[in-house]
Parts: sequence; structure tokens; C-alpha cells
Amino acid sequence: MKTTTLLLTILLMGEFAGAEISVKKVTGELSVNFMDQKLWSQALPDETIGLLAQPVVVPKPTKTETQKINVAAIHDGKWIVFRVRWNDAEMSEANKLATFSDAVALQFPVKNNDVPPPIMMGGKGDPVHLFHWKYQYQLDAKFGKKPINEIYPNMTTDMYPMEFKEKGNYKEATKDQRDSFVGGTAAGNPQSFPKSGVDEIFAEGFGSSAVSDSHLAKGYGEWKKGAWTVWIARPLSYDNGSKLLVGKGSHVAFAVWQGGKKEIGALKSLTMMWTPFFIQEK
Repeated sequence: MKTTTLLLTILLMGEFAGAEISVKKVTGELSVNFMDQKLWSQALPDETIGLLAQPVVVPKPTKTETQKINVAAIHDGKWIVFRVRWNDAEMSEANKLATFSDAVALQFPVKNNDVPPPIMMGGKGDPVHLFHWKYQYQLDAKFGKKPINEIYPNMTTDMYPMEFKEKGNYKEATKDQRDSFVGGTAAGNPQSFPKSGVDEIFAEGFGSSAVSDSHLAKGYGEWKKGAWTVWIARPLSYDNGSKLLVGKGSHVAFAVWQGGKKEIGALKSLTMMWTPFFIQEK
């Protein structure tokens, strides 16, 4: 407990404390052109925000793999886009066992923009709304989910007819037949289906995360010279989610996973204090 308190104190009193993001209004359609460099040339300079190795939930990281992120945001009156940058020596995807995807998540309060809930996934009756981008989701959306025989080209099995190397008299399996052999897909688990790039998630505390049916949010990431740049675009207001208002402020929290460092789930770097932002009218 003393170590955690010391780390939090260092973070709050450090060079990154007091960051506040100003969200400038731009003229354009951010629901479509959320990466447009002409629009982003109007953005205010990035804010640098410090992260900390997740210190509360087991398993805990042994070190902070991502110590800081650079963040900027713009809006068009209907949509808001956050651009998040961080250093990562390699691009990481999750295909084979024990490989994990690079990822970033944004978290917003649902009920009260002025007094947000507990930063660690909200609290009972005081939910948070998360937007979770994964490089793996992006690859799946662009190229389709890889079949097992592409991930493990030398694998063979006598269990799945669609994977026989010598098909004999078997006809090629249909998609429904293939899906029936994949437990998560057959059960309708939303995490077993291809993603568009961003998961929308609601939570009311530890262990309560639930993936939403909403697929409005969009995201895209580019890795160049040892660093990720990820854009996450979302509507300003959701009927049954977080509501961000032009001319008003709110709060956002961040988490980053470096898949190449075996980070997944609780193994991540994150902000341990909410970052305020203000959505400008002009």
C-alpha cells in the first residue's frame, strides 16, 4: 500500500500533472474523415499525459511499459476524435497462443461530467463508457480473421472436417458449419466475431465490463518508426451512454497495452487520475 501511495503521489506531483485537453471545433465530417490531416492541422498542440503500471488488480505489471502518451482532440459539433500517440518498439498482433495485441482505451463518465466516478472502471450505479481499439481488430476488419490453418500452417487435426488436409469425399464446409466448431462463436460471444476496430464497453466497477451492441465508434492506428498513432472517433452524445456537450467540459482516462511486452487485461499502463477536457464552441 505504501509503495502504491508513493507512486500515485509521484504521478500527481510529476511533470505531467495538470494536463487539460482543449478540443477545437473544425469544419468537416469527422464521422468519415476522422484522420484528415487538413482538419488535424487546426488542432491545438498535444497534451502530454503520464501513465502508471496498473497498481491495484492482480496480476499487476512489474514496470510501466508506456510512461507517457501525447493526446489531441477535435470535434465538428456532432463527432469528437481523440488522437493518441505513444512509443512502442514493435507492432504486435494476437494470433498464436501467448501473443497479444497492441491496444489503447478511452474511458468517459456516463452520469456526471463534472464529478466523474471512480477512475478504475466506475462504480455501482455510476458507470463508465469505454472505447477500446486493438490492432488485432483493425487487421481482422481489413483482411478478415485468419483461419487456424494460416496461423499454424503445419498443424493437422482429425477433429474438424473443414481442416482435413486430404478432404476425400467431404465437401467444403459452409460458414455455419465452421462456426459450429468454434465454441465462442456458436454461443454468440461478441468477442468471437470480427471487429470494426473499436469495442464499446460499459462498466460499473471491477469485473463488470460488458461489450455494448453499439458499433458507432470508429478507429484506426498507424505504426511508424517505433511509435503508434491511433485515432478514435465517436459521436459526441449517446442516448444510452456518455454525453459530451459543446461548450462544456468532461473527463477522460486512458490505458495502453503493449502486446509485445505480454500486456493484456490488467497488465497495462494507465492514468490514475481523470484528465479534464473542454469542448470549444469555435
